[in-house]
Amino acid sequence: MKTAVKTPKLLLTFKPLLWSLKWEDIDIEHDKADIILAAINEGTMDHWRWILRTYGKSTIQTVLNQRLETELHPESQRLATLLFDIAPHRHAR
Repeated sequence: MKTAVKTPKLLLTFKPLLWSLKWEDIDIEHDKADIILAAINEGTMDHWRWILRTYGKSTIQTVLNQRLETELHPESQRLATLLFDIAPHRHAR
């Protein structure tokens, strides 16, 4: 007998952070880069814990390492660098 894998629900507290996306259409896998970036830049520690539980450290590192330096707030970038061991950011692609 197979056990169903439960997909985590996006916390309602993400709604103000993801104002540019249509809330009803957000898919946590398809939109993970937007969700992660919004949580890092504008979220609380609860948002950070949720993305860590949901996506894991390696996925967060991959997403953040693909972003330009200007896409992260300086204070968020410093904390994310410490917590997620992300590489120094590029200024251009």
